[in-house]
Amino acid sequence: MLFFSKKYFIVDFLEGLTDMHCHILPNIDDGSKDYAMSLEMVKQFSELGYKGVIATPHIMDGFYDNTAEGIIEAFNEIQSYLSKNGYANFIKSAAAEYMIDAGFDGLTENKEFLPIVKNNVLVEMSYLQPPFKVNEQLFQLQLKGFKPILAHPERYPYLSDMTSVLKFKTKGCCLQLNLLSLGGHYGKEAFKQAFSLLEKNHYDYLGTDAHHPGHFNVLKRITIPKKTVQYFEALVIRTKENLIN
Repeated sequence: MLFFSKKYFIVDFLEGLTDMHCHILPNIDDGSKDYAMSLEMVKQFSELGYKGVIATPHIMDGFYDNTAEGIIEAFNEIQSYLSKNGYANFIKSAAAEYMIDAGFDGLTENKEFLPIVKNNVLVEMSYLQPPFKVNEQLFQLQLKGFKPILAHPERYPYLSDMTSVLKFKTKGCCLQLNLLSLGGHYGKEAFKQAFSLLEKNHYDYLGTDAHHPGHFNVLKRITIPKKTVQYFEALVIRTKENLIN
């Protein structure tokens, strides 16, 4: 009976991965508060077997009015600090997590994006309701030569059924799983949706969405059943392949 109920810790499958979604740049959004916290997050990533991370601070109109220039400046500043502490170049590059909101159109018009890799841009939506013209905004983004990666689709309450999520794939979006969702960190519905999408191979990327060192304590406790291991391993491989420049 124990054989059939065996659980596997997800951290045992993360060796050699680059995290493509985390809020590790200090004092720029709701993530790391200072250099010391960023360093602690780097240490935690390293202990889990990650070979590096891509920094993705929020850009959110009226809340986190970050710019590409400001993000790159913050990235360059933390690199010097990490180098002095033995983690040179652990933060591989600076990108951003873009809220599809009123400010998104201007960014699209001027092509002011910091992609995750190649022309792939990480985007998110409000948790309350989808943007009024999200279809048009995603279309315009792609007309400008970018491919959207929709962050944590399992977390949007209005995308609670599989069909509504997959409509975004038909609109050209890749899908990114938050690892924390697999541990119920965002609630029961996000937990269920995450496993449903994972076990049907609908995700293209996985990321931690880590905001602070406490998130790593959660990650270390997350387990998946034996039947899910093959799908999780496949997603790890897809993520590595998709992050190749």
